[in-house]
Amino acid sequence: MFPEEDSSEEGMLGADFENGSSSAGELPFSISRSEILDDLKSRGFRFDSRKGQNFLFDGNLLRALVRDAAIPEGVPVLEVGPGAGTLTRVLLQRKAPVLAMEIDPILVDYLRTSLPSKDFRVVEGDALETKNKLSEKLLAELPAGEFHLVANLPYSIASPLVCLLIEECPRMTGIGVLVQREVADRWVAGPGNREYGTSSVLLSKLGSGQIMRKVPPHAFIPAPRVDSAFYRWTRKLPVPELPRDWMKLVRACFQGRRKSLSRLLGQLGLNDWKVSGVDGGTRPDQVSPDQWVEIARQAQGEIGLMNGDD
Repeated sequence: MFPEEDSSEEGMLGADFENGSSSAGELPFSISRSEILDDLKSRGFRFDSRKGQNFLFDGNLLRALVRDAAIPEGVPVLEVGPGAGTLTRVLLQRKAPVLAMEIDPILVDYLRTSLPSKDFRVVEGDALETKNKLSEKLLAELPAGEFHLVANLPYSIASPLVCLLIEECPRMTGIGVLVQREVADRWVAGPGNREYGTSSVLLSKLGSGQIMRKVPPHAFIPAPRVDSAFYRWTRKLPVPELPRDWMKLVRACFQGRRKSLSRLLGQLGLNDWKVSGVDGGTRPDQVSPDQWVEIARQAQGEIGLMNGDD
């Protein structure tokens, strides 16, 4: 879901935007915050909570996020939801290509006219076709080789977008994303933790991630009513060989996360399984990523795996 937005006048253009942002002079580029907001207002832009639009103007924070992302020199960056392009401008200072995908046509036009750089390209469109599918437009535009995802992500799409890219695009070797705090907590959770879920299993098995810093609501304009966190993840290389559709099994079992594993696997047609350290009474949220892979190897070819959600 989208985070709740500040619905007061401070949440709209033309009002007071001093809620937590640094002064315009601290921005890491020549244009000021007021100039950006005035330009957007003149184009008819107004913040739309349905699109998860929460912009950052704190220069120190923007620089810190790019440092936290630890992008290898020369590696292209995919930025989804660039908004006013403040993070984009800092990314471009790396002298490496930035591909941005933005759903708001007014912001797309603003970015194209205000960031005329040979290293920058913005594509208008939605990164997701559905909750469980990357858009064809995004897939067609992705860099041909290694790239990183670095973005202040719209919170409503953060988890499905990140998980789909990690699962389906092995050439995406790292991410650095600002997301809702509870989502980041879920991504770093281990077995037995109440936050542990399918995304925890996926990210842990395919790479290593950590929360780099927490970001309070007042750092954004408008301020969301949730805390945020910047999460960095690096893919394990070489990419491990995993059973086909192993995450479908994980998702199917987490649909009944309070049930025993024997019962869940039996419902899927797998009754004869054995994994070290896992007995039949174990719940899905107590199974480690490595153990899930072993279960999936035994299940492969024996059951019709189901689709499921975290």
